[in-house]
Amino acid sequence: MSVRAAYVYANPRRALARDVVAGLAPDTGLLGQNHLAPLGVEATVHDPALTRERPGVVHRLTWHLRELVLPFELYGVDVVCTPLANLLPLTLRARGLPTVVVNYGLNLIVLRSSRARRRLLGSSLRAAAKVVCLGEAQREELLELTGLPEHHVVTALFGVDERFFRPSRPGDGYVLSVGRDLARDYGSLAEAVDGLDARLVIVAEARNLVGVALPEGLEVRRGLSYPELRDLYADAACVVIPLRRDGYPYGSEASGLTAFLEAAASGKAVIASERTILRDYLEPGRSGLTVPPEDPQALRFALERVLGDRELAGGLGAAAREDVERRLTTRHLAERLAPLLREAAGS
Repeated sequence: MSVRAAYVYANPRRALARDVVAGLAPDTGLLGQNHLAPLGVEATVHDPALTRERPGVVHRLTWHLRELVLPFELYGVDVVCTPLANLLPLTLRARGLPTVVVNYGLNLIVLRSSRARRRLLGSSLRAAAKVVCLGEAQREELLELTGLPEHHVVTALFGVDERFFRPSRPGDGYVLSVGRDLARDYGSLAEAVDGLDARLVIVAEARNLVGVALPEGLEVRRGLSYPELRDLYADAACVVIPLRRDGYPYGSEASGLTAFLEAAASGKAVIASERTILRDYLEPGRSGLTVPPEDPQALRFALERVLGDRELAGGLGAAAREDVERRLTTRHLAERLAPLLREAAGS
């Protein structure tokens, strides 16, 4: 008999799930749930009745209240998989429902929290059946910050939809950077490309570029569909993921993972700022290049290397794609999560 799992995300996902079926979007954001059926888990998306799409004070109130009312929306399920961890594992346990928490950026939340909130978050995480981290360094840091038992926190590497993002054509057009997380360092990237004989395209939000001295010819894109984003990756000469140092107080400690995996699945050479979360995903010199964070000069040198050496760029992209196919797809993520969900449900 299959375990019945409800996936509850921070933002609505039901429309995304429909677009994935229609081939209009990658399944990266679904955490492998659509690959769980052959693994003994029947997974469905549950969008909270109280969502973020409400204005002003109402928005803030409903954003926090939803973790209190969510347990009363869930019926006919055996386990819940979610990144929501402020209160949801506690309230679900009161209803007798086990929770598997996926840690996108809890470490930074803990670091920035007051002592009272840390205690509450620690209690909530202890109420979960398992906490899943996306990298071993992230797991070790969470254990140190919270004092959770080692067996309670596990690592399951993130995955990308390698069928949607795939190598299609050699790009020689522009340097591409994708990401709207606040841990992005577009200031260093702008400085690094200033005067470089290459066009820069950034996919980000306006808030990411506040105070950044933008170089001439920079193209900023936002509001893209997934097929449009896929085409941008396909035509790029390389992809740059400029990140702030570990411990930067904004954004997420997992910043850059999705962009790296999308670029890697697209067979593109990646240049990324060093961050501990990337150590489980990128092998420097083989599947990408890394540079010290917040170092425009080092980033400029890496860009000149990749743009000036097609063989190097091709080799980095091919190795990255190979790694994705071997261990970093959403199917691999489903295989890692399925036994955790079955164990939590008592199956």
